[in-house]
Amino acid sequence: MAFNPNELVLEKIRAVEEYNPSTMELEGRYTQIEQPSLQTSATGTQVTDAMGAEIVTFYNAQQGTFSFTNSLHSLDLMASQFGSKKEIADAEGKIRVPVSEIVEIKNNVATLSYVPVGTAGAEVKYAKVINENNTFGKTYSFQATTGDSTDDGAVDNDMFVVDAKNKTLTFPEGTTGRVFVQYERDSASAVKVIKKTDAVPEIKTLIIHAIFHDPCDPNIIYAGIIYVPRAQINPESVEISLAPDGKHAAEYRLQKPYCDESAKLFEIIVSEK
Repeated sequence: MAFNPNELVLEKIRAVEEYNPSTMELEGRYTQIEQPSLQTSATGTQVTDAMGAEIVTFYNAQQGTFSFTNSLHSLDLMASQFGSKKEIADAEGKIRVPVSEIVEIKNNVATLSYVPVGTAGAEVKYAKVINENNTFGKTYSFQATTGDSTDDGAVDNDMFVVDAKNKTLTFPEGTTGRVFVQYERDSASAVKVIKKTDAVPEIKTLIIHAIFHDPCDPNIIYAGIIYVPRAQINPESVEISLAPDGKHAAEYRLQKPYCDESAKLFEIIVSEK
């Protein structure tokens, strides 16, 4: 008997994959899928007679949407929504990372956690004293070199000297307490996603993987594929929850490839495992 299923039990969508339509190179894969939904729509043009009675309605401009919520926040999905590429740092191409920290001054010296980068001698521009009640106090600014206005090499009042190589800030004699500092460091182990106002999400090909079961025998499992040749993620309203229990939602607009005579919007394939 030929394999010809009709009614099936859908267990889950197990993965959504994004491909470059030209090269079919994988560009994103999302596996924590909740609330997946596939919808189609069309524009109806009604033809009526002289009395206004409907003769026929022609449906054109058929298109669809595919939406889902990813249980985990995905940097690849963010990049797709932002119309950008995820940057991955390495030893040759490091990513600059902002750092904010509170450091203790000991013997007039505060030691940073990382090597600060930027203009030599000005890698850290300001240091704010943290009072005992955790309010901000005096502000120190960087001193380009020791002895700017003195002849004995001492640090000027209200200033500090940056030694980036040794990760230290040297304050005037007798300075104690804690200071808040902000600076940047280079990291070979970091990724970055940028949202620009002039970037538009690229057209992608989607392969959506599903798991089906036979309703008469749930132990029989079928593999399902929804193949979408042309999909563009919808950037009109992107909400990325920043709460610990937040989810990451996405929606794609589905349209047939304009020059494809088959007018295929998507196809659903079910096969025996």
